[in-house]
Amino acid sequence: MTSPGTFSPADDPALLALVRPPGWVNPTARAEYDLVVIGGGAAGLVCAMGAAGLGARVALVERHRLGGDCLNTGCVPSKALAAIARSASGVTPQERLENARLTFRQRRAELAPHDSASRLAGLGIDLFFGQAAFTGPDSIAVAGATLHFRKAGLCAGASPALPPIPGLADCQPLTTDSFFDLDRLPASLAIVGAGPVGVELAQSLARLGCVVTLVEQGYPILPREDGDAVQVLQRVLVETDGVRVHTETRIQRAEKVANGVRLHLLTDGNTHLLEAEAVLVAAGRVPNTAGLDLAQAGIELDGPFPRVDRYLQTTNPKVYAAGDVTGPPYLTHRSGAHAKVVIQNALFWHPLGLGKARADRLVIPRCLHTDPAIAQVGLTAEEAEEAGLPSVVYTESATDRARLEGETGYLRLVVAAGTDRLLGATVVGRHAGELIFPAVELLQTGRGLNSLTPLVLPYPTRMEIWTRAAQQARASLFKQSAWQQRLVRWLTGFGKNRPV
Repeated sequence: MTSPGTFSPADDPALLALVRPPGWVNPTARAEYDLVVIGGGAAGLVCAMGAAGLGARVALVERHRLGGDCLNTGCVPSKALAAIARSASGVTPQERLENARLTFRQRRAELAPHDSASRLAGLGIDLFFGQAAFTGPDSIAVAGATLHFRKAGLCAGASPALPPIPGLADCQPLTTDSFFDLDRLPASLAIVGAGPVGVELAQSLARLGCVVTLVEQGYPILPREDGDAVQVLQRVLVETDGVRVHTETRIQRAEKVANGVRLHLLTDGNTHLLEAEAVLVAAGRVPNTAGLDLAQAGIELDGPFPRVDRYLQTTNPKVYAAGDVTGPPYLTHRSGAHAKVVIQNALFWHPLGLGKARADRLVIPRCLHTDPAIAQVGLTAEEAEEAGLPSVVYTESATDRARLEGETGYLRLVVAAGTDRLLGATVVGRHAGELIFPAVELLQTGRGLNSLTPLVLPYPTRMEIWTRAAQQARASLFKQSAWQQRLVRWLTGFGKNRPV
């Protein structure tokens, strides 16, 4: 069986808008830039475009593709793949896989112009293609040019990590960096790592006819998510989608065989073999700091990541870091939020430190785009218990609208005991990513759940689940409050002889 292979940017016009375009010549460097940004992913693009929109002199340095992980190897192609899998066409699995490959590539191409070199140049941003390296506390070298800056944004992103499994490197393992550039999708796939990336891809590919096996060293899959939500999703993965799931399983070694790869697994002391056409590794990420010469700029590390304070300032006061290069969680919207913090703190004057934006105050939700989807913000019930925070958990099942459309799911709220203050929320269901918004707003503003009870929402809608949950929490608090019950009886006359 032939390898799935890869294709070159020349095979895809959309990629030519993102890599160094044919005939591109790096501009002549200015004497000094207000902001030099390293990395053309989500954080870097927001930094550069936002600063340029304010009138700053901006340079952006990208070593490979504009758009970063989100456009090329993450959110865009993976969510397109999931959407395609829900309505897969093609008689055979091979036809479904090929149709899916062509369709998600086309959808990625439709979004590519937003992050293209021509658009950045049109915004007045000096775009340099090449490997950046600090040459001092206020200068960067790239492709023979030296860029001097007042401030810099380190937005270099992160890349998939390969675990130290004997023989794995010889099997030409796929990662998200290579998977979405295959010239065909494999008929069978072993996925190492059952985090969000591994689980999303496993479900999509299984629905397209690929034989998928998930291998996870720990237990359970998706360890950060609400336990009940994980059980709901795992039942769908196994019983409906046919994904084979091995948890608490260690890969002793890997080897390349005639038909693909063979993994030697150890589960509960028993060894067994797993063969597949290819293996994909989704087991963590490492920051893209190699070759940047951070020490030349006085930027210290905290483990593998640049050390930053709550304002995202590195140990070089002229350099800020944002996005995946600062560590997990690796989320596009977190990178965008970080970029806004950098713009405010790096470009504006803050007398006595006033008016600075703080990254540690950002409320960052996450969403697993599976079916059903799982969205989470704040603390799960398990995390609140581990932190020793007294809390009450309220769970509201699917609304009438969800039931009418044959959907399952729930909303779970973790509330500080004796109050209506939200600590965290989990939404499980097809539209979980949209339904998490009220929790983000409550956590951001500090308003309590009682603020939702006066809302009148159209019926039947999925958003009703929030007012129902808020009413449930309010009723529970009322039952716990003797003085509120006495006050209501006095105001209404309940329990008294009242004149007719």
